[in-house]
Amino acid sequence: MSNSKESKSTYMREQPAGFLERVGVDYYRHLAKDAGIDKMSALTIDELPPDDTLRSIAENMTLLAAIIAFSVGALTTVVSVWIEWTFAGQLDQYTYYALYGGVVLLMLGVELLVLFWLGLKTVHGLACLTGHHRASDDPFLPGDDAVPNILARAALEVPDPVIHYLGIDPLKYISKSKLLLVGLLYKAKVILSSAAVKFVLVRMLGKGALRIGFIWVSVPITGIWDAFTLYKVTREARLRLFGNRLAHYLAKEIMTPELINKLSHKTKEGAVRAVANMVVLAQNYHPNMLVLLVKLSETLEIREDSNYDDWDEFLLLLDEVSVEEKYFLLDLLSIAAAFDGHLSRLEKHYLPEAFGELTGVYMQRIDTLKELLLTGQLHAAKALCKLDFQPG
Repeated sequence: MSNSKESKSTYMREQPAGFLERVGVDYYRHLAKDAGIDKMSALTIDELPPDDTLRSIAENMTLLAAIIAFSVGALTTVVSVWIEWTFAGQLDQYTYYALYGGVVLLMLGVELLVLFWLGLKTVHGLACLTGHHRASDDPFLPGDDAVPNILARAALEVPDPVIHYLGIDPLKYISKSKLLLVGLLYKAKVILSSAAVKFVLVRMLGKGALRIGFIWVSVPITGIWDAFTLYKVTREARLRLFGNRLAHYLAKEIMTPELINKLSHKTKEGAVRAVANMVVLAQNYHPNMLVLLVKLSETLEIREDSNYDDWDEFLLLLDEVSVEEKYFLLDLLSIAAAFDGHLSRLEKHYLPEAFGELTGVYMQRIDTLKELLLTGQLHAAKALCKLDFQPG
């Protein structure tokens, strides 16, 4: 019990869960309760279906969600385009714009509500597929970052919160203003896509009847964009679900008491430093890394802040442990680097400093593990998450 309290004292979320996240979590838990699985125990990786089955079912769920999303985007846009097609130049300006604006806002609301519902339903289905049956808070995660929260944020495309754990600053190399700008540009993409097409057509075709006909181009554009958005949602949800599974596996089945007793104090510290530096170099606090970091720090009983995200300190520590323990840390470093599904520019620059002459081997391992996570091959990814004190 004291361990849990101490862990939570090192955890700080800059802002509480927003309205969309709270609504998403409530609906996710409603889906779990409605399906009668909210009290079921989570399955282990070995109890799940083979990779081919997992991948096939996940891809079918993703395809179905994308088709529905395309239909929703196209149909809601058809209504708005029909209003413009039918009444442009037929009504007085005030009446036309009042009608057109009202219909656009109504259809946008319908589109967003259906997409949010579809995203949550699909994400919940993927969670059931990967054995995440329980909708209650994950006992290994402090605060508001249980599985329902990280999945609701993925489904609704809500940015992950900035979290400080053990004094680690995920924004050490990135400004908040840049994060805000990226978020605003991302949300504006669909509007900018349609607007750009219309602008080009107007410039090319002038203002005649032919131009009015081309406003129908926005129908498939919106449908395709909504389908792509749902594809990204399901891809990110799968990454989070599989990463969560592997973090549990590493902390509970790999980091056994027997293995922990073999580690020196420096190596235990180095394990936390390895994950902490990947959080910083990735320039985000991806939930997979948070789960891995929290579980490792609790398993290894690391509870105090100690500048764990200092890369130079980690490199020095690699020279202070035995050769076998160094390989253990490099294995863990490569696993952590793959957990968010991509390598940042900083990771690509700094990782070779730690891997040294084994850079090629470890970078290949990272690429393979990333691909396995993104394509839903959980059993194969598990086999690659080994900490065997051997090089590569």
